[in-house]
Amino acid sequence: MTFLVFAGSILVLVGIHEAGHFFMARAFGVFIKEFAIGFGPKLFAVRGKETVYSLRLIPFGGYVRMAGEDRLEDDEDIPSHRVLYNKPPWARMLISLAGPFANLLLSFTIILIVVWSMAFPVLQVAGVVPDSPSIGVLEFGDRILTMNDQRILTRDQFTAVVDGSRGTPIAFTIERDGERVELSLAPDYVEDESRYVVGAYIFTAAWTNEFVNSDSASLLDAHGLRARDRITAVNGQETATYIEIQLATEAALPADSLTFSVDRSGERIDLIIPTTGRTLVSLFEGTVFADLGTEVRRAGLREGLAMAADQFVGYIRALADVIHSVFVGRVDAGDVFQGPVGVAQILGEGIRVSIAFFFQLLAFLSLNFGLINLVPFPALDGSRAAFALYEWIRGKPIPPQREGIIHAIGFAILIGLMILITYRDIARLFQ
Repeated sequence: MTFLVFAGSILVLVGIHEAGHFFMARAFGVFIKEFAIGFGPKLFAVRGKETVYSLRLIPFGGYVRMAGEDRLEDDEDIPSHRVLYNKPPWARMLISLAGPFANLLLSFTIILIVVWSMAFPVLQVAGVVPDSPSIGVLEFGDRILTMNDQRILTRDQFTAVVDGSRGTPIAFTIERDGERVELSLAPDYVEDESRYVVGAYIFTAAWTNEFVNSDSASLLDAHGLRARDRITAVNGQETATYIEIQLATEAALPADSLTFSVDRSGERIDLIIPTTGRTLVSLFEGTVFADLGTEVRRAGLREGLAMAADQFVGYIRALADVIHSVFVGRVDAGDVFQGPVGVAQILGEGIRVSIAFFFQLLAFLSLNFGLINLVPFPALDGSRAAFALYEWIRGKPIPPQREGIIHAIGFAILIGLMILITYRDIARLFQ
């Protein structure tokens, strides 16, 4: 499965990349000799009107072989106006950049499709912070529909509107007890967190104090908590929601034991829970509490485009942060960069998580592939575009022999790095 997923993904990424070069070259009338996915011996080939389309043995790349791409090659039988190096430098730049930009477009398209296909649970108020702006305004179970006339589908959107308000009142449209309610709320600025807050716990569900079930390792279950019990107090502090239970527990820890008061079919029972060495997380691990139910919405056309753009930019920032961390020495390059084996593992694990997660990984890989090829390193598309730009500015080309040697050296370095990274990936499998 991992091999098939990896092979299919590489075929898509490389195919889209080379298709970008292919169609841009065709647009400028360049004669294309071969469109190949992979390197090495041919597995399959078919001849079109003038182009050979081939699938080759080694799938880690591909190429579009154009007339005049190698200036030392004899292309006398091809009309001069269809030879690549007879095209103006700006046209050759666009042909070189079309491959990486095709990968960037693929990345954005995948993100957009995933966003449009997702069902977003309506955000709910799971609790209200005491002495906060939300007191007397928001209530447990309120469902957030819009803020300042903007539909809110994610917590990131909620946070962005709150922080972007700079303290000015926000117009909320909420659903409360089945009815739409309009209200206004002015966020407070929290110095310690350097952001604006409304003082409410916003999640995709509003959990009550009713215990549903837990796994066999749950401490609460082991000490008498039963399904349909309602935890009404922790160490005497009243609790009506799951958030209040957690806050009361967190305030009481560390402690040797805690008293959980529960309502069991109208009868009050006090359970003594030993908590020596326990954290809040370990105490509630494996437990499930009842919620008020959820409903979902899907992103519209404009919403999907905006959300996809935000995620696309977020991917670029994440990649930039990783590269910066490598250069400043915070992260070892060997732990970050993955070869074919590492990428295959990641994709295989991703599709086991979910189809949506797999496609998000594929979008991130396509983004990586596109941005890396924009780097002006010899043999990459970015360097070919840089040579064309240099010729455009200088007014005459670099000698073909010199450019060929530069690209050959760059290609050898890239192959060496690929072999080294692949060796490290394989070594990790046996650690």
